[in-house]
Amino acid sequence: MTAPTTTDRARIVSEISAALHDVLDYDLPELTEDSRLFDELGLDSTGVFEMLMRLEESLDIEFDTDSLEMAHFASVGSLTDFIAAETGARG
Repeated sequence: MTAPTTTDRARIVSEISAALHDVLDYDLPELTEDSRLFDELGLDSTGVFEMLMRLEESLDIEFDTDSLEMAHFASVGSLTDFIAAETGARG
C-alpha cells in the first residue's frame, strides 16, 4: 500500500479535529499531527469511543476493534496513520 496523499491526510486530520471538537466540547487549540490526544487535549477512554463512532460515520468506515492499540491514540499523527491504513487511503 502506498502512503496517503497530502489531500487524504489533510481530510483525515480535519475529520479528527471535528470529532475531537464535538467530543471534548471546548475550543481546541490549533491541532497539528504532533498534538497529543490524552496529554494535551484531555481525551479519555469514553471520548475515544465517541470519537471513533463519529469518525466511522464521517469517513464512512468501520474500525476493526481488535486492531486498535493505545499507540494509535498517542497523537493526531499516529491516529491519522492508523485511519489511513484502515481506509486504504493511497496516493
